[in-house]
Amino acid sequence: MSLYQTLSKSLEPVLGDRARVVLEEGVRRLGTSPDKLDASEAETILKRLVYRELQAKMSPSAARSHIEELLKTLGLSGEKTAKAATGGLSAHAQGVLAELEAGLKRFSLYLDWPEVGRLRGLVNAIRQDPEAAAARTLLREGQEVLAQLEEKLQAALLRQTRDIAELEMSLSRVQSVGGAKVRRLENLIRIIQEAHAQETLATAEVERARALAADMRKLVESSVVQNPTGEAAITLDTIEEIVPTEPQVVLKDPTIEAPVVLEEASDGFDDEALVIDLDFEALTSEQLSRIREIDVAEDARRLESLKERYMAVLNQPSVADELAELEAELAAGNPLGERLDAFAELLKAAQQEALTEARVRYEWLADRLGRLELPSERTAPLQARLMVALETLQAGGIPQELAELERNLESLEAEEKANRENQARRARLEAALATLRTEAEHALSPFRGRAQVESFLTALAAPDISEAALSTLRQELSDLLSQLAREREEESLKRMGLRASVQALPSLEPLEADKKHLLQQLEQGLGSLAELEAAVQALVERARGLVLSRLEALEARIQHLERVLKESLIELKKPLQANREALAQGRIADPSPLEQALDDLVAARRASIAEELSRYEAVARSMKGLGGEELEAKVAQARTHLQAGELPDLSEIHMLLGRLRRAQETLRADLGARIGALLEAYAVHKGVGGETALRLKPLCDFLQSAAERLPRLGVSGLLEVRRALEEAERLEAQLAQEYEAAQSVLQELKGADLESLLDVFEAPSPPPSPQPATLPEPEALRQFRIRGVEAVALVEGGQVVAGGLPFAPRSAQVVFDDLINLANELSGQPARLSVISLPQWVLVLVPLKQKGLVILAEKALLSRLLALIERQRDALEAL
Repeated sequence: MSLYQTLSKSLEPVLGDRARVVLEEGVRRLGTSPDKLDASEAETILKRLVYRELQAKMSPSAARSHIEELLKTLGLSGEKTAKAATGGLSAHAQGVLAELEAGLKRFSLYLDWPEVGRLRGLVNAIRQDPEAAAARTLLREGQEVLAQLEEKLQAALLRQTRDIAELEMSLSRVQSVGGAKVRRLENLIRIIQEAHAQETLATAEVERARALAADMRKLVESSVVQNPTGEAAITLDTIEEIVPTEPQVVLKDPTIEAPVVLEEASDGFDDEALVIDLDFEALTSEQLSRIREIDVAEDARRLESLKERYMAVLNQPSVADELAELEAELAAGNPLGERLDAFAELLKAAQQEALTEARVRYEWLADRLGRLELPSERTAPLQARLMVALETLQAGGIPQELAELERNLESLEAEEKANRENQARRARLEAALATLRTEAEHALSPFRGRAQVESFLTALAAPDISEAALSTLRQELSDLLSQLAREREEESLKRMGLRASVQALPSLEPLEADKKHLLQQLEQGLGSLAELEAAVQALVERARGLVLSRLEALEARIQHLERVLKESLIELKKPLQANREALAQGRIADPSPLEQALDDLVAARRASIAEELSRYEAVARSMKGLGGEELEAKVAQARTHLQAGELPDLSEIHMLLGRLRRAQETLRADLGARIGALLEAYAVHKGVGGETALRLKPLCDFLQSAAERLPRLGVSGLLEVRRALEEAERLEAQLAQEYEAAQSVLQELKGADLESLLDVFEAPSPPPSPQPATLPEPEALRQFRIRGVEAVALVEGGQVVAGGLPFAPRSAQVVFDDLINLANELSGQPARLSVISLPQWVLVLVPLKQKGLVILAEKALLSRLLALIERQRDALEAL
């Protein structure tokens, strides 16, 4: 029996049929399958989902006890395997690690976010107790990832706020239709609101609700629901489900900060129960236009969601080209239809291909790292970073740091190669030292007992001698043999002294051939002593010149580094000065150790700068739209210099980053002020009603929530708020104009006549149905018979000539007369129309030569009616 089946069997006695639903939800959220469920994943389901389900049936303490007992029964440790020792971390570091672990618990619900996998990898790597420097780096990166997650969550919650506001607006448009789909939409909105109250995302529910709302709005706009005709008409009530909707429960786990929203209880609703094939040929151009607007808005929202989800592959040529075409189609007002589904498949394939490539690259890097023969403390930091990359890959994300990890691995491989060369050099040094000891003992054996000789042999017997010390000993042996040779005038001693002088010279590539040839002559006794002395002296001078040039080059490099790094490299300047002084005193020190120290310093600074550039690159990506593109370009330029072997100056990047931070705070403050002003203006003007106010309301709700979240939003969230604010400000300006027009008309119209006209609206009940027209209704008038229009009539001479009104037509005629007189007084031009705003209705009056058009309708239809009046004006004036 599999672990999944065991879990299901164990939970059935307490959860019943809900056990299967909860387990399926847990498996889906973890992105696995029942047959592949492992112990850690089963523990996650029990602690997060099952625990919350049990709280609906028993107290939290009883639920906790039941879960712990179930974990023991199944052989799953209720406690994680003891954490890897973290005793090496400081108290501050352990506090930071605790914060990261708490943050990981909070965001563990969002398994499809690659940042969550990255944070999990960082926490696991820190638990492995790396050396202090690596731990500090991982902790700092963990804090950055946690901050990114917080910004991402706040931005997502802000978008969910807007989704809720738009869904509520859509519900208000279709609520009067009734039926199962309206109840379904209400239920979904309630679920989303409950999750939102706990700062939890309900992505799947939002998608279902938006799709349902869009279908219903298109149905309403097509007039199929409100004006059924004949057998082809279908209303929602004809297929209404009678199974009541059970409330969905949102529970909190006191041990885990992130609340979990389970799937809502089944309400017996079939999403495919209502399938209506709209006859688009029978729809008017206005209906088609409004349906197209709904499709375009939903396609734009889905495209933005896809862009956010697959951001890592948007720069691929095929994806970028298709994306540009789709955005152009949306900008032209064309719905995408099946092209959007095809683009989603393209993104999915590109993401999978990029993931496969990243996995192959990771395995290649891991294999290369495993072959390195370096101490564990040297490979541990890179091993930890590779672990983070693996966690990111397993979470479905594409690690951006693989290229940087490859460069770090190349540095370690170079270090390993240098270590092998150092070992070979050490072996050569030991062999040379052994040879020098043998030669010295043989040459100095006739002179044993002298203080100089014994002192030299004692120094030569030291167990550990560096290459520089060996060179000094050779020079001392040469000087000692030369002195002894002068005393005894022995040619063999002089030859041995010359040989020691040659061997004392450092290894210099240009001199190696001449050095080897001269040593061979000295060993074989070739050439005269005078010639050999001259040749040795010439070789020493050449070596002195080469060493001097290398020391000068070293000094120039050190000075250049000091200018770039803006710090004094005293640890390199002191040995450089010592080598110069030795050279002036006739001793030729090997410059290789100093050159190696300089190379090591440069390599360390290169690694530090590379790590810093990686952080700046992540910051640049998060600040796109606010100048992050410039920062990203400068980071790429600095990385190019770094790869070319230079140490780039990061001062411009630091200054630009400071400017971007200040710009972010300025934008935050500006948005707060603008949102406050907009909400104040909306509170004044919203009484006008109409389509503009209806469209502005969800934006104002969204911006009000955004104002509360501004301090926690990142750049992407701030830019989204700015876009919404600009749209809202445009609508508010339009609403203000409508408000001023309405106020102007109300002030100029005669109060008594207006009161008599509005007396019919004092009763709380809606206006009665319009009286039937005594004359046939013209086609131009029938265009206004849409849902929400209570009365349409043509008035002439105080009488209704077509349509019907729920009040005396002479009152409307008085208003028409006053409107014409007012227009003549103000501008001398004929009046076009007048709008009178009431608590729930709008009264539209349109002067038409000798007649007048009167329309009484719901406020939400105002903008639509105004557009329809302008399109039908010629036909109306011809009546």
